[in-house]
Amino acid sequence: MRGWSQRFLPLTLLLALTQPVAGQVEDRSGSQQGMERAAGQAIPLEQLRQAASEGAAAAQYLLALRLERGTGVLQNYSQALQWFTAAAQQGHRRAQQRLGHYYHSGLGGVQDRAAARHWLELAAREGQEGTATDWSSADRAQVLMDLAAVLEQGAGQSETGQNETGQSETGQNETKQADLRRAAELYRQAADLGLLEAVTSLGVMYQNGSGMPQDFAAALRLYEQAAAAGQARAQNNLGLLYVRGNGVVQDYTRAAALFQAAAEQGLAVAMGNLATMYENGYGVPLDEALAADLYRRAGRADSASARRNLQPGAIFDARLVPPGEDAETLARLRQGAERGDPLAQFLLGWVLLKQDALSQADRAQVAELLQAAAQVGYPPAMANLGLMYVEGRALPQDYVLGYMWLVLAASAGQEEAAALTAELSRRMTQAQIAEAQDWASRWNP
Repeated sequence: MRGWSQRFLPLTLLLALTQPVAGQVEDRSGSQQGMERAAGQAIPLEQLRQAASEGAAAAQYLLALRLERGTGVLQNYSQALQWFTAAAQQGHRRAQQRLGHYYHSGLGGVQDRAAARHWLELAAREGQEGTATDWSSADRAQVLMDLAAVLEQGAGQSETGQNETGQSETGQNETKQADLRRAAELYRQAADLGLLEAVTSLGVMYQNGSGMPQDFAAALRLYEQAAAAGQARAQNNLGLLYVRGNGVVQDYTRAAALFQAAAEQGLAVAMGNLATMYENGYGVPLDEALAADLYRRAGRADSASARRNLQPGAIFDARLVPPGEDAETLARLRQGAERGDPLAQFLLGWVLLKQDALSQADRAQVAELLQAAAQVGYPPAMANLGLMYVEGRALPQDYVLGYMWLVLAASAGQEEAAALTAELSRRMTQAQIAEAQDWASRWNP
């Protein structure tokens, strides 16, 4: 096994590239946006809608966040897009930034590179008053980072996201290089404001020679700066320099330690790189079993905080004490379920789901129990039923139906469901998400 991979080791390891522009639902705990979201949730929904309808930009922005998150209201990216637009048009910088994310990723059903760049350019503009309060240097750094990522990821494309037509090959390359140079300058500005992600992204551009001459020494300095502060992508990328001997003396032991540090923070690409080191015995003892485990973990490491609960039966009603699994308790739950008690239906289904091995008949019974409880609007049943559709347990796998039930659970107050919709949305097309949200809006208990 070692012969092939030993020869091509530097080629099999992966660089942690540019951090994507913030996508579906972001929740920066303790940040200004997190505080604004909490404030918006504290305002009665109808009062927030009234203020938004009367043209208050702050209310429009907070309502959009509510619709995006789906807390206390049905999640609806299309409506969130409309309210972000209304606030952004009044100069609300956070709304402009979020609108840039929407157009870049296609949330709300419209992907438009020109619009994404336009709104992020406005949010990043210095000296803008806007209506968002406490626009700090950290906020400015983040929007500069977002704009840089849009430019880097779409370098050389037209404003519609396609390669420029009517341009010579030389002209297209000049457009691409101009976009990359601008992206590098924006990363530099964000890095100067203290954003470690931007430090790392600038290092990637130096390492790859994107928009500038390739400079491993510059990449090394930037990665070392961010890695010393614990930035996982920088640790991984610095490890890759040591593996390849780019700008440093080749050192597999140092590389493995850096991959380990990044992997411990949950970075999937670092887990895969560390697995390659163990598979070949470079810088670490040869351990094919550990390598195989790391490869498996790398495959499911992204968004682990949300994904660890992406299994039916994982979501319980925090207001209740989990029932026992003795014969007497199960008999009592079965009696209640047969009478149509949604609480008994959920509890019995939950107990069965927690069992290690379920027969096909038991799986079918669980699906029937959770469907019955979900149909009358019991949030934990809705959430677990959604997860059953996602996983395809006892029900045909259907991401649209799964997403619909998770949206309904989140709108009914099941907190875990909101995070799970964000995770599931990464596996779905924007058309599927829009369809699921439309189904949820038309559902009646």
